[in-house]
Amino acid sequence: MASIIYCLIANDSSPTPIVEVSMADGNFPQIAMKLLVKTSPNTSITYSYEEKYMFHYHNEGGLTYLCMTDTGFSNRTAYTFLFDIKDRFIRKFGEEGRRAIGLGANKEFSDEMKARIVYYNTDPNADKLTAAGRNINKTKDIIIESIEKILERGDKIEVLTRKTSQMTDSAISMRRTASAVRTHMWWKNFKMSLIVCGILLVIPI
Repeated sequence: MASIIYCLIANDSSPTPIVEVSMADGNFPQIAMKLLVKTSPNTSITYSYEEKYMFHYHNEGGLTYLCMTDTGFSNRTAYTFLFDIKDRFIRKFGEEGRRAIGLGANKEFSDEMKARIVYYNTDPNADKLTAAGRNINKTKDIIIESIEKILERGDKIEVLTRKTSQMTDSAISMRRTASAVRTHMWWKNFKMSLIVCGILLVIPI
C-alpha cells in the first residue's frame, strides 16, 4: 500500500531538521538533507526517483515541510498532509517554532506528526476531510522534477524495512509465543491431573 514514509520540518537557517519522523529504515534522511539545501523560499516542488518514491516539499515563512512517499501515493494527499502539518506546527509553536534548530521541536511535535502520518496513510478520504484541504488549489502548478539532478553519482535511495511491517511481524511472533505457552501449560496441567488420578486409583479406600 502506497504511503507516507518519512517527514521533516526544517528551518531555512539550519541544515538539521527541527522535527523528523520516519516510518521505515533506510538512507532517505540523508537524501532529504541534500534536498533541503536546494529549497527556495516560498516554493513547492516534487522530486521523483525512479518511479519508486516522491519527495514533496513546501517552503513558507522560513520553514520547509518535506515528506517522502511511495510513487503511488496521491500528490494531492501528500500536499494536503504538508499543509496540515504546517498549520498544526505554527498553531502550536508560533514564531518560536521558526527559530528552533537541531531537532529543537522533535520532543513536543514528533508524536503529533506521526499520528497525522498514520491518519493520512490509512484514511482514503483524508485530503477531503481535513481543514487543510482549503489550500489544495496551490498544488495545481507544482513543479515535478527528477531527483537524479541533485543526487551524486552512485547515490541510491534505499527503504530497507518498513517499521509497520516490523511491528506486525513482532505482534504475530508474540501471539505465537503466547499460544505456545498456553498449549504447554495445558499439557502440563493435563499430565498433573493424570498423575493425581493414578495416585487416587492405587490408594486403597
